[in-house]
Parts: sequence; C-alpha cells; structure tokens
Amino acid sequence: MDLEPTRALLIDLSRHFGGASKRALALLGGLSGEQGALAVLQGSPISRLAADHQYDCHVIARHKLDVRIPKKLGHLIQRHRFQVIDTQNPQSQLWGCLAAARSGVALVSTLNSWYFDEHGGNWKGRLYQTLQQITNPGVDLFIAVSGEIRERLLSSGIDEERIALIPNAVTLEPSSIARDRPTLCREFDFPPDAQVCCAVGRLVEAKGYANLLAAMARIAESHPRSRCLIIGDGGLYQTLARRIRQLGLQQRVRLTGFQPPDRTASLLKSSDLFVMPSISEGTPVALLEAAALGKPIAASRAGGIGSIVRHDEHALLVAPGDEAALAGALATLFDHPDLAHRLGSTAQTHVLSHFGLASQVETTRKAYQRARCHAERRRTSRNRR
Repeated sequence: MDLEPTRALLIDLSRHFGGASKRALALLGGLSGEQGALAVLQGSPISRLAADHQYDCHVIARHKLDVRIPKKLGHLIQRHRFQVIDTQNPQSQLWGCLAAARSGVALVSTLNSWYFDEHGGNWKGRLYQTLQQITNPGVDLFIAVSGEIRERLLSSGIDEERIALIPNAVTLEPSSIARDRPTLCREFDFPPDAQVCCAVGRLVEAKGYANLLAAMARIAESHPRSRCLIIGDGGLYQTLARRIRQLGLQQRVRLTGFQPPDRTASLLKSSDLFVMPSISEGTPVALLEAAALGKPIAASRAGGIGSIVRHDEHALLVAPGDEAALAGALATLFDHPDLAHRLGSTAQTHVLSHFGLASQVETTRKAYQRARCHAERRRTSRNRR
C-alpha cells in the first residue's frame, strides 16, 4: 500500500526530562515541520524546550492523570489530521490507546526502557507493566530502542511484525559545546585539581545511582581528589541525598537536579569522565552524547549499553550492580590518562559514525508507514465481520 507522508503526533506526558524526551525532541527536529508535532503537559521540561526550538507543541493537560486527555487528543488529531500517535511512556500509551480507538489512527508505542525493571519492580513498575499489558493489543507497532527491549517484547507474546528496532541517535555537535572547567569547579565547590566523573539520567532505580555512591565511597581514601556530578531529577532525589550524607560524601558528590541539554553537555564536556551504573537501560542518549564528546566511559553492561560500546575498546564495562567493579573502573580511568584518552577517542569515532540522526528519522518514518498499514488491515478485518 502506497501512503502519503505521515503526520505523527508524539505524546510525552512525563514531568521529568530524560532520554525519552530527548529522543522525541530529536525526532521533531529531524522530521519536517508538517510531519511531526508534540503533545505535552503544561510546564513540563520538554514543553519549555520544544517552545525554545519553536516546534509544533500542544499542551493538553496539567497532569498526566487528567481523564479528559483522550478527548483532547481526539480533537487535536481531527483538527490537524494526524495519522499516527507515537507514545513515549506508559501513561502516554494508556491515553494514546484510548484516543487512537476513538479517532481511528495508528498507534505506535516507543519503549525507551522496560518499565518494570526501570522502577526496580516496585508498585510503580508493576502499575506500568499492567498498563502496558492492558493496552498492548491496541498498539499497531512497537519501537524498541534496544535489542534487549525487542527480546522482552517477543517473550511477552508480541509478534515480530509489530516490532521495529530503532536505537537512539546522537544529535549534538561536539565542537559547539563549551568546556569550562574553572566554572564547574567554582560552582560545585570542587578543588581545581579534582578528578570529576559525571553521570546523567533521571533519578530512578534503574539508573543504579546507589551503586555509584557506594563506588565513590570505596575510592574516597585512595583517590582523595575524586568528585562526582549526578545530573537529573526524579523521585529518588531525597533518598540519594540522604545516602550521600550517610556515606560522608557531601564534599564529593553533587546532585545538580534538572539541567537544560546545552548546560548538561557543557558540564559533561568539562568533566574528566562519564559514568553510567545502570541496572536496566535502553539505548541511553546520555551515553551516546558522552561518547560523541570523547569522554572516557565507565559503565555497566545493562540493556543496550553493550551494543553501543565494547569493553576495553570504547569503554570499561562492568556487571550491573557490581559496585566494587565500578569503583575499580573509575580508579583505572583516573589513574591511567593514556588509557582514558584512547577509550574516549575510539568511542567518539564509533558513535559519530554509527548513531546519526538521519538514519533514525528515516527508519522511524518507515515504521510509521508500517503502523498505518497494520491499522488499515485491522479496520478491514473488523469491517468484514
């Protein structure tokens, strides 16, 4: 079936800015203005950034639990003639499923992580898993950002023809990012000769920040100049702040809260290395950006991380949850600048060559076409009954 270019509405109802929001903004930047738009919550970080970029952005609610969202989405779809809804998180999938059923458009669910694992199997993770199971039959196509997520979908009974594997892409231009080490040290009260590692991501269980704090405590004595920035916001902020105090790391670790993308990239470039201690991951945008900036990387092998970088070629990789191994990787990169430089350089070349935005946008366009074909087949099948 030949279809005209697809008009897609991306739905991101998150209050916190993370890889899913960054992916959505990147896609909007890659799609032509007539082919992509965004539905968001009022006052969310992604709504402000979309406005800054002058993207086609529609505020549909103040809160993601507003039961009027499906009706508002339906009006938006009808008014702007969208043919595809692309949901970026579980709550978006729920409301998007209802809106798609009401409007007759194709429904795409982009899975940036496996949400049960992301929340450590707690009540929120179980709730999101239940929402997915309830709404999955209404999804025309799933976009998995990593091979691990694709395998999880297959094992949960989703047909292969309803899954597209489309990793995240790196969009920043390394030469455009300012490095300002003196300002970083002054702002966060670090000594000028500090050895700074930087972590970026939402403050959720899946990111493994408790293990990072334990690793920092392990190297505190042997590496007195070691310091750490954790950039991001989320529900674990107070828990992590309390753990920092318990471990006596108040002078070594800083929780910066949410930072705009340009500011995050500048802080990352001004640091000595990047660390990602995740327990569960998709294709992390923060890792791609760190590699694009040439930062030495210490990370776990969780999720799609191993499909982006290889151990001892692009990064030092450790088992998820192994705080001793993570501490060892940090110490090795701090102690061996030649090794750190080699890993950062090879990672940069690799990521800039293989994870470009143009490829992601083109494969996403094709995925939208597949979703529309599946939706049309479903409508034809229903009409024949």
